[in-house]
Amino acid sequence: MDLFTVTDTVNRAGSAFGLCTALGTGMVLYFKNGHTLQALRPRAVWMPWAGAAVTMVLASAVTGGAVNKAAGALTGSGNRTGQDIGSVALGTNDAAKTPIAVTEVLSYSGSWLALTAVFGLGLSIWFAKGWQPRLLAVSGCVTGATWGIASSVGGWTAKVSIPLVSWLGDSVIG
Repeated sequence: MDLFTVTDTVNRAGSAFGLCTALGTGMVLYFKNGHTLQALRPRAVWMPWAGAAVTMVLASAVTGGAVNKAAGALTGSGNRTGQDIGSVALGTNDAAKTPIAVTEVLSYSGSWLALTAVFGLGLSIWFAKGWQPRLLAVSGCVTGATWGIASSVGGWTAKVSIPLVSWLGDSVIG
């Protein structure tokens, strides 16, 4: 039995795990900081999370190479974790059978922008001051690599950002 598989396709279990990761992160911040929605408002909270989520959506749209392998490892891990949690908590494993990933791919020039974003994400995690920005970035990575590429509400990020970054890469790089 493999611990995880590298895949570009998220299934329902992985999508549910990504959504739960996003909502769980928000709930932890809400309850930790005085039961107020103002806790989610500062840029120090949403920038590391949202930047990592969008970066992993873009990394999932790269068609090959190390960037695709890293995103695929997160997607496969999310699928597997969602399967395991679903089996234990819900008593069913049916959700793992249906792939629901967005099929957008980046252009060659857009992939270079995604590589730059992944590099920037790595630097932001490495040089973060404290554990909260690091944990927010990891939460965003898991969410982006699972729920962010699902063909549900989370997939809107992929449907908008991937063509936009492909266009931008083609315009800037050529």
